[in-house]
Amino acid sequence: MSQEVPDTSEQAEAQATLSKLVPVGESIKYRRRAQQAEVRIQEIEQQLADFQSQLERRNEEIAAAEAQRDELQLRLLESDNRHSAERLLGDAGVVDLETASLLLGKRVRLDEDLEPEALRQQVEQLLLDKPFLRQLPAEPGASLPPKSASPRPTHMSAASQLAQAAQRAVHSGNRRDIAEYLRLRRQTATQ
Repeated sequence: MSQEVPDTSEQAEAQATLSKLVPVGESIKYRRRAQQAEVRIQEIEQQLADFQSQLERRNEEIAAAEAQRDELQLRLLESDNRHSAERLLGDAGVVDLETASLLLGKRVRLDEDLEPEALRQQVEQLLLDKPFLRQLPAEPGASLPPKSASPRPTHMSAASQLAQAAQRAVHSGNRRDIAEYLRLRRQTATQ
């Protein structure tokens, strides 16, 4: 009986192959863990994508808020400059403040940072160029202009004036005539 002696290199290979094989139960556990890890990776990737989109939205909101802040700062600066200009124009005795403000706005950019001295110089130059904007000082002997309407003469008695006013109010129905009648009636009642 002769027995064949197996080749040692083949034996070593078979031994290595057997040692590499994993039991089926262990293989199932490894596969399940790998699948769970893949699902978890997908969930994390989705969360990352959500966070990135939220970050982009927040950055857009921040940019919009900064633009709004800059616009409000510009408006505030312009408002402060306009207020200072109107105060200077009023102190200078300008008759028509609105016209003077518009003319000053053509000379000076009110939406830029202005030094008070530069603004004062521009107001003075405007008033030198346009003297009609300044109120002329009153002459010492000048009096007020006459009234445009003088009171009605009262040569009739109060009773006859009241009767005439009542007749006018009844016949015309005009609000002025009625108001005049009521005024005269109150005057006669208090006398």
